[in-house]
Amino acid sequence: MTIVINNCGTEIDFDAAVNLMDDDIRETIHNELAPCTEQEFFTAYEKAHAAKYGEEWECSKANPVA
Repeated sequence: MTIVINNCGTEIDFDAAVNLMDDDIRETIHNELAPCTEQEFFTAYEKAHAAKYGEEWECSKANPVA
């Protein structure tokens, strides 16, 4: 299990978070950043999700509910 830190400082299981990602955003980031660390990918996804939807992604919250 790989742990990443969201923008609120909360530890998140990266593999579980990937299952909750928007497919289009995830693929775009993969194409733009790979190879990169899981943390770099997660952080880029947080920003891209907020830009696309105009709101914080659930896994970006201080107390995420998944």
